[in-house]
Amino acid sequence: MSIKFNDSQPGLLPRKRDRQWERQHNSYKVVYRGVDPQLSLRVKSIAADLDLPAGEVARVLIGFALQAYEQDDLDIHPFIRPNLARRTLYPKSETFQKSSSQPVSWRVITTWRNFPPELKRAISKLASREELNVPAGELVSALLRFGLNAHDAGLVNLGPEECRA
Repeated sequence: MSIKFNDSQPGLLPRKRDRQWERQHNSYKVVYRGVDPQLSLRVKSIAADLDLPAGEVARVLIGFALQAYEQDDLDIHPFIRPNLARRTLYPKSETFQKSSSQPVSWRVITTWRNFPPELKRAISKLASREELNVPAGELVSALLRFGLNAHDAGLVNLGPEECRA
C-alpha cells in the first residue's frame, strides 16, 4: 500500500524545520573526543537533578578547574607517548587489547551546548601549550574530574545563578 500526498492538502506534507537558531548558536556547541564517559554521565546526571543544561554545568566545573590550574592549585603532568606527536594524561589507558570489548577512549564523543566559545578557546590553547601538548578530550577529562571532586567537597556551587551566568 502506498500513500500519495495531495498538494492541495498542505497539512499532510512534511514541513521543513527552521534551523536558524541552531545556525546562530553553533559557536556555543562543543564536541570533544576522548572525554571519560563516566565523567560525562555525572555531569549529565547533576544537570538533570538541577534542571539545567549539561553544557552549563560542564562550563562551571571546567571553569573552576581552569582557574585552579592558573592559580597553581591543580597540577597536570603529561606523559610522553613513544612514536606519537602528542603526550597523554592517562598512559595506562592507552594500552588496549585487540580482543577488548571496551571502546577505545578516543572514539567516545561528548557534545555540549550552552558552552561559551571563550572557554572552548581556553581549553584548546591550554591543551596545545608546549608544556602539555595533550589531546583536548583528555584535558577536559582531567578538568572535569577536578571540578566534580571540588563539587563533591562543596567547593563549587552549581545553582541556577552560577550556571546561567
